[in-house]
Amino acid sequence: MIVDRLRDHRATVLSSPLPSQKNVPITTATAASDPSPTPPTPPLSLADYAAKANRFDECRSAQGSLRTCWKSIADEVASLGQSGLNDRESQIEQLIRENGSTFQVDTGEGTQTRPWQLATVPIAIAEQDWGRLASGLTQRTRVLEAVLADLLGPQRLLRERVLPPELVWDNPRFLRVYHNLPVSAGHRLHLTGFDVARANDGGWWVTGDRTRAPSGLGYLLENRIVHGRVFPHLSRTANVRRLACFFGKMRSHFRSLAPQQNNNPRVALLTPGQGSYRDFEDAYLARYLGYTLVQGRDLAVRGERLHLKTLGGLLPIEVLWRHVSDRKCDPLELEPHSSEGVTGLLRCKRGGQLAVVNSIGSVITEMPALIPFLPAAAKLLLGENLQLPSVATYWCGAAKERQYVLDHLDELVVRDAFAVNDTRPVIPENCTADEKHALIQQIKAEPNRFVGQQRLSHSVTPVWHQERFEPWHVSLRTFVLQTNNSVEVLPGALARVSPNEDLLSNSPVQGQLSQDCWIVSEKPVDHETTLLKTDHSTIVLRRSGAELPSRVAEHLFWLGRYVERCESITRLLRTTLARLAGEDDLSELPEMSRLVAALAAVGQLEPDYVIEGLDGAMPQLDSVLPSSVLDTSHPRALQSAILSSLSNATAVRDRISLDAYRIFQSVHADLAGTKRNVTPNVSRALERLNRLITHLLAFSGLTAESLTRTHGWRFLLLGRRLERADQTAELLLATMTRPIADEVGMCEAILDATDSLMTYRSRYLSLLRPAPTIDLLVTDETNPRSLRFQLNDIQQLLYDLPTDPGRVALGADERLARELQHPLLIADVATLTEVNSSGKRAQLQQLLELVQEKIPLLANAIAGRYLIHTAPEQTLTGDREQTLDEPLLPPDESQG
Repeated sequence: MIVDRLRDHRATVLSSPLPSQKNVPITTATAASDPSPTPPTPPLSLADYAAKANRFDECRSAQGSLRTCWKSIADEVASLGQSGLNDRESQIEQLIRENGSTFQVDTGEGTQTRPWQLATVPIAIAEQDWGRLASGLTQRTRVLEAVLADLLGPQRLLRERVLPPELVWDNPRFLRVYHNLPVSAGHRLHLTGFDVARANDGGWWVTGDRTRAPSGLGYLLENRIVHGRVFPHLSRTANVRRLACFFGKMRSHFRSLAPQQNNNPRVALLTPGQGSYRDFEDAYLARYLGYTLVQGRDLAVRGERLHLKTLGGLLPIEVLWRHVSDRKCDPLELEPHSSEGVTGLLRCKRGGQLAVVNSIGSVITEMPALIPFLPAAAKLLLGENLQLPSVATYWCGAAKERQYVLDHLDELVVRDAFAVNDTRPVIPENCTADEKHALIQQIKAEPNRFVGQQRLSHSVTPVWHQERFEPWHVSLRTFVLQTNNSVEVLPGALARVSPNEDLLSNSPVQGQLSQDCWIVSEKPVDHETTLLKTDHSTIVLRRSGAELPSRVAEHLFWLGRYVERCESITRLLRTTLARLAGEDDLSELPEMSRLVAALAAVGQLEPDYVIEGLDGAMPQLDSVLPSSVLDTSHPRALQSAILSSLSNATAVRDRISLDAYRIFQSVHADLAGTKRNVTPNVSRALERLNRLITHLLAFSGLTAESLTRTHGWRFLLLGRRLERADQTAELLLATMTRPIADEVGMCEAILDATDSLMTYRSRYLSLLRPAPTIDLLVTDETNPRSLRFQLNDIQQLLYDLPTDPGRVALGADERLARELQHPLLIADVATLTEVNSSGKRAQLQQLLELVQEKIPLLANAIAGRYLIHTAPEQTLTGDREQTLDEPLLPPDESQG
C-alpha cells in the first residue's frame, strides 16, 4: 500500500524542534560605566549571522563557510553596512508603494489589501544546483501533461487501477464536459507552477502542483525589477540568470497558439476582476506583455468566435490566457451563476477558433490527492521513474492511509484532497482538543475529501529584519513553460520566507515576506534586461482607439468625475480654511457663512450647516473643517472621492500610465500619513490640501499632454466636464443667488475656489463685482471653468464618440446636451445679475437649478448609450423619466 512506500520518506521530512535563541542586550548601566570611547561598528558579514541547527542553510555550508553563489551578495552587504541596508530597505518599500504593488491577505475573518512585501537581500542558488531541480521539474511537467491527457481522454490510469476511480468520480472539480476538449499545439498545460522546498539533507521536494493558472509570476517579475533598481551594479555583476528570455519565449509561444496563425493575433488575459487576489498581478502582466486585460463582461461569443466588446464593435480574440477557475469559464455549460466567464466559451474551443491557456479542465491535476500516485502514473504512461520526490502525502480514501493519518495527526498537515485554494490547510498540532475531535470526525465521515501531508523541514536563508540578519524558512514557487517542442524552466522563482515554517504551507499571497530568487552562474551571463525584446513582425499602421471595452470606458468616465470632485472640494476647502487662518475675525468675513453652506451642499459638512451658516450661528470651524478633510463617513466628501478615484484608477491601471497611477498612490499614501495626526488643525489641513492640489494638477497635465485623443480620453474628459458643471452650479447656488451686503469678499472667494481669480484680475484688475464674476463662471465660453465651456466641450465630445451610421436623429444624450447648452448660449449677464423684490437673483437660480437637474439625466443617457447599452428611448422617455433624478451608481458602488 501507499503507506508502506512512504514510511521511509516520513523519516526524512519530519520537522525537528526549533532551538531557543537568546539575545542579551548591553544594559544602559554597563554602557555608561565604560569611560573608553565606543569601538567602531564591525562590518556586516553574512558568514556570521546566527544559523539554525538541523536546517539546510541556503547561504552557508554545513561547515559554516559561505557558499560561492553568495559571494557577490556578501561583498555588497559588507560594503553597505547597516545604514546602507536600511536605506535599501526604505527604497524597496517606496518603489513598491509607488508602483501600487498590492496583494490580498487572508486574515481568517476576511481578506485585506496590503502593499507587497519584498525582503532587502535576495536568495542565491547555484546554477548547477538549480539545474538538478529544473531537470526534475521538466519531467514532472511531462508527467502531469500525460496524466491530464489520460484523465480527459482514454482514462487508462483508471482502467488499470493505477488511480482510484474516486479521485475522479468524487472530485467536484472534474466535470464530464472537460472530456476530449481540443488541445492547442498538442498540449493542455502551457504554463505550470510547482511549490518546492528543501529538506534538511538539501534535497528538493515538491509540495504542490499548480496546473490551472499558477499565480505569482507577476510578483516574481516585480521583485526582480525592484531589486534591479535598488542594486543596479550588483545584479549586473553577480552572473545572475535573466528572466526576460523566459517571458519572451512565453509571449512567442502564446502567439503561436492562435488558430489563424497571423503575425499579430489578439491575446487577452481573462482576470476575475477587481477585488480578486489576482487583481494587481493580472494588470501588471498585461501591461508588461502587451496583452489586453479583459473581464467576462468584456467578451461575447458570435458563432464559434470569441470577441472583445468595444465601443467600435466586436474584435476577435484568438488566444485567451485565463486566470478564471475552470468551472466559471462558461456559465452555459459549467457554473450557471458565474459572471467571471463568457457564455459559449466551450463552443469556441470545440470549434477550433480559440486557444485557451491552460486548457479548461487542467485544474484536476493539481489536486493534492493525486500526489502519492504520480510515481506509478509516470511509470505507466512514460515508462520513467519520477525524478523529483513529492512531500509524503496520504489520501484518506484508502483505509490503511486513513488510519496512518489518524494515528500521526500531530505530525501532519490536513488538506482538502481535491482543491488547493478553497480552504486553508489545518495543522492539527495547533488545534484545540475540540477542533481536533471535530476534524477526526470529518475525516471518518468523508475520508475521500482529505489528505494528510508531512510537515517539511524547510531550509533557511538570511533575511534582513529589525536591523540584523535572521535565518527564516524559505519556500519557492517555480514556473515551467511547455512549448511545441520543449520544456523551459524559468531561471528563478517566487521565494517566500517566514520565521514560522508552518505559514509556508499557505498560498503565496497569504502575507509572507517575499525574496527575489537569483540563479547564479559560475560564468558571465548574457546581460539581457528585464525589458522584452522587440518583435520585428510587420504590422499595419492605424489610428483608432475604438477598441476600448465598455467596462474600461465606464471606469475612465467615473475616474474623471471623482478626480474633478476631489479638485472642486479641495479648492473650496482651501479657500475657506485660508480665510479662517487669516487675521480677520469671522464677523468681518460675511462670505464665510456662504462658503460653509457651499461645503455642506457638496457633501463635505453636515447639511445642518447650511441653515446654521445662513442664520449666522457659525459652527466651530477651526476644529470642524480640519477634521472634515480626513472624514471618510460622508459618501460625497473629499476622502470618499479620493478612495473612489483610486479604486477606478486601479481598475484601469493597465490603460493609464504608471506615472498617472503613482499620483493616486501618492494621494492615498498622504491620506494614510495624515491620519496619524491625532489633532488635525488648520495649518496641517492647508498643507495637505496644497499637496493634493499639486497631485491633481499633475494628473490633469498628464491627461492633457500624454493621453492620445481616443475614446478613452473622451470618456475621462466627459466625466470631468459633467462633474465640473455640477460642482460649479452647486457652488454658485449656495453663494451667489442670495446677495449679501458686501459681495467683494464673496466674489473673490468664489473666483479663488474655481481657479479663476488670476483670469479675473488680468481683465478687471482689483475691482471685484458680481456681474463679471457671474459672466466668467457661467457664460464665458473661453474660461475652462465656466458652465458654458463645459457644455460646449461635452457637445463636441459626444459628437466624436462612435454612433450608429444608420441613425440620422440625435441621440438622447446629444439632445440633453443641447437642451443644457441653449440656455447658456442665450443667457444675458445683466438679467442673471438682477436681484428681485425677494432679494434673490431669480434668473441665475433658475439657470443653475436647470443645470443641476439635467446633468444627472445627461450622465444617465451617456451611460445608457455607451456603458451599459440600454436603449436611450427606454431610459429617458415616458414614465421612466421620472425615476432618473439621480445619476447612475459608479462601478464600485453598483457592484456592492
